[in-house]
Amino acid sequence: MRTWQKSLAVLKNGNSRFIQNKVNNILHHDLELLSEAQNPYAVILCCSDSRVSPDIIFDRGLGDLFVIQNAGNVCDTSVFGSIQYAIQFLKTPLIIVLGHTGCGAVTAAHNHKRMKGPLQSIVSLIDKHIVDGSVLDSTENHTLETAKTLSSALNLHQDKFEQELKVIPAIYNISSGYISWMDIDKEALSIPDH
Repeated sequence: MRTWQKSLAVLKNGNSRFIQNKVNNILHHDLELLSEAQNPYAVILCCSDSRVSPDIIFDRGLGDLFVIQNAGNVCDTSVFGSIQYAIQFLKTPLIIVLGHTGCGAVTAAHNHKRMKGPLQSIVSLIDKHIVDGSVLDSTENHTLETAKTLSSALNLHQDKFEQELKVIPAIYNISSGYISWMDIDKEALSIPDH
């Protein structure tokens, strides 16, 4: 069984290769093996922004990541259910909440924009995480608070899972490719732009 520590090391090494333009896992896959089962290293909750592609930025192949994407990487019932599936049935030990620079959904919430239709429900989920300061400050806080919510929910049920679970918030810089890892136990701090 994979540990969250080993899974995190795989992701950090993959992001390092991505930044150096030395990716090597994207095209490597065994369709026959993948058709039998999946065994992902991590769950990645991230934004559906087309510039945020976890398989690429972590240099992983098919079957390596259990990716949940929606605008603003918000957490609702469908996200909780998807995460439950990954940790309960796939024994995935690591959940990454991945915010990113230049997020349109967080920017809309930060600027108090009101949307029509379903977009407003997404912005409303982000509203409670908005802080004074820059959009990046709000992005960091939204990512951190979403990770805290997930971690609290999972801690209530840790005894039901075989594996030790860890939730880690992070910010992806779409300009540099760097992932800045955050500490879930601390307040959001300003993250360098690299």
